[in-house]
Amino acid sequence: MEERLLISRMWLVLALSIAAICISVGVAVAQESVPRRLRLGESVTGTLSPQTFAQVYTFEVPSGAAVTLTAVSGTPELTLALVLTDANGQPLAQNANLSGAEVSLSNLTLPSGIYYVTVLRSSGAQGTAAGQFTLTLSTGVLAPPTAVPTLAPITLNSMSVALSWATIDDLDLEVRDPVGNSVFFNNVAAGGATLVANVNNGCTNTVSNPTETIRWAPGRVPAGSYEILVYYNRACRQPPQPVDFTVTVTVNGRAQPPIQGRLNLDEQYVASFILESADAVSLQPGGANPLLLNLTPFAAQISAPRPLGNQTRIRGRIDRNNQVDVWSFEGAAGQVINIAMDAVDGGSLDPQLILLGPDRAVLASNDDANSETRNALIANQILPVNGTYLIVATRFGKNIGGTEGNYELTLSGTGALIAAPTAASPLGTPIAAPTESAAGVGLAGLPVGALNISLTWNNRADVRLLIRDPENRSLFSDNRTVPSGGILARQDNLNCTNPTSAPITYAVWQADRLLTGTYEVQVWLRNLCGETLLPTYALNVNVRGQSVLSVQEQPDLNGRLYVTTFTINADGTVSAGQGAIFFNQALRDIGDVRDRAEVAEALIYGRPIAGNIDSTNPFTVYTFQAQAGDRVRISMRATRGTLDPALYLLDPSGLQLAFNDDAAPNDRNAQIDAVIAANGRYTLIATRFGALTGGTAGSFEIAVVPIR
Repeated sequence: MEERLLISRMWLVLALSIAAICISVGVAVAQESVPRRLRLGESVTGTLSPQTFAQVYTFEVPSGAAVTLTAVSGTPELTLALVLTDANGQPLAQNANLSGAEVSLSNLTLPSGIYYVTVLRSSGAQGTAAGQFTLTLSTGVLAPPTAVPTLAPITLNSMSVALSWATIDDLDLEVRDPVGNSVFFNNVAAGGATLVANVNNGCTNTVSNPTETIRWAPGRVPAGSYEILVYYNRACRQPPQPVDFTVTVTVNGRAQPPIQGRLNLDEQYVASFILESADAVSLQPGGANPLLLNLTPFAAQISAPRPLGNQTRIRGRIDRNNQVDVWSFEGAAGQVINIAMDAVDGGSLDPQLILLGPDRAVLASNDDANSETRNALIANQILPVNGTYLIVATRFGKNIGGTEGNYELTLSGTGALIAAPTAASPLGTPIAAPTESAAGVGLAGLPVGALNISLTWNNRADVRLLIRDPENRSLFSDNRTVPSGGILARQDNLNCTNPTSAPITYAVWQADRLLTGTYEVQVWLRNLCGETLLPTYALNVNVRGQSVLSVQEQPDLNGRLYVTTFTINADGTVSAGQGAIFFNQALRDIGDVRDRAEVAEALIYGRPIAGNIDSTNPFTVYTFQAQAGDRVRISMRATRGTLDPALYLLDPSGLQLAFNDDAAPNDRNAQIDAVIAANGRYTLIATRFGALTGGTAGSFEIAVVPIR
């Protein structure tokens, strides 16, 4: 089959080249007559056969048009290819679909003039396929740009934005002005404004009541909307605690009402103010976590979207009076699309894109296409079902943001080149056996197997994936194959090398060695690779053609692991487990440990006790009595199964004193050495890596031994 596919592709390249050459000398390949005229917005039908395996059409493009050519076969055996040339026969674009009914040349921005398009059989002169096709020429004429309101600059004696807080933690201030300038710790001066000091930077030379100020020099400043951002970048106190802050805007010596907020570590806060004159300053409501996808304020726009129709490129404006535009388009299952939102014509707009499915669930979102732009891009998005999709074009912060300006929205993509994923299987639903070999082509041309796991994210950060199979063997960047048949087929942005803003990590298992049992999946952030914002990732698990897990999350900034599981049962059913960030959530997820400690089994120095960890019993609580000054070694050793032990030590008040997952680099057993500070009853939580969301299981032995 691979040999036949290769021959078909070789013939296709040759056929496309022959078609382009023949058009360049004014001769159609097996053409029935002279080229027929194709008009914008219209469709024509034609017939292809072994005797007439190509048809040529001509069309004219007006100035400022973005066109799409789409050919659809009416016969399953007939697959198509398209070749586009200019009036001189110079090839401009070509595409083919060897397995589907539809082929297109999408979103072509062409100068005004005469063009030729050839529709031909993807098999060329070979084979007996014949039948009718429909060719459509659609256009999206760019709307005239909306004029950006240009308010006259204002002359001020002084203007400043000050951030103050009462802890030694590292907070940062950023202000974006109405014409796109931004001042913050990595760009301390722009547009006449200067960051006076970056206080508590990196937790060095800390002060307990810091203030950071961005100050404008006397003179002319832009009128319009100013966006204020506050970042909680680093906790200089341990454990990290929320920080209350105050932002004060002062214009010509008059302080505006203070903006007050609270942030947790790694959170952001955004607000804005409108400067219309020296005496007209208005603060706009703000809030934390501006990238949260809360679309409730825009329910009216989502319920009444504006259809794109045949337009593939369109313009709009986002400002304080219009914070979102919602556009709709018809999508087909398996279609791969790209959506770009670019700020144009000046202004300060920081675009954000959100794609909603026919059920109005969020499929994808993006704020920055890469670390070098504020423009937004959703790339290589596979549409899961046929239906009406919505594009939400908005700005960073949406209703609480402050940037404004015009944008250009572009929708492009290909036809149904990739089999669409089906709906997720409910717990216990049988997974149908494949009807043929699982070999095939899937996401980004990667192989399809009986088990497919993909991780995609939206910037150049190095995000890692690890899968632990039921034999306790791990597939990850340092071990790209496992005996159970797993292959790590792709790993993007590894060690920040050749980073891409649309990365993919992909693992596949073939059917002949797919194991039943529990698989554990781990995702974590290894390196931001220069990015200033956390990425959003999508984790998808597909077993024998059906979706089992679909997770959209942001990784932990400190590299802590998101852990989840799925189980392939012996009867063919598949079930998905819960997921959570391990370490910082483990004790909370375990529940009320103190109540369990009241009835827990007591350990005696030097006497091991056996226990078991599995899906129904993911942890066990023990206690032991100790005296101040005791030196103890607490060990948890796996004795059977796949168990990866993890161990917590709590003091008599319930405060966590220590945690251990691996006793040594090559030892998965857990061990804690401790010096007891006070007399009392201490608590141990014996669990596994991932705690409630982990996937390993088996028996263990736990002991507390004095160290002499």
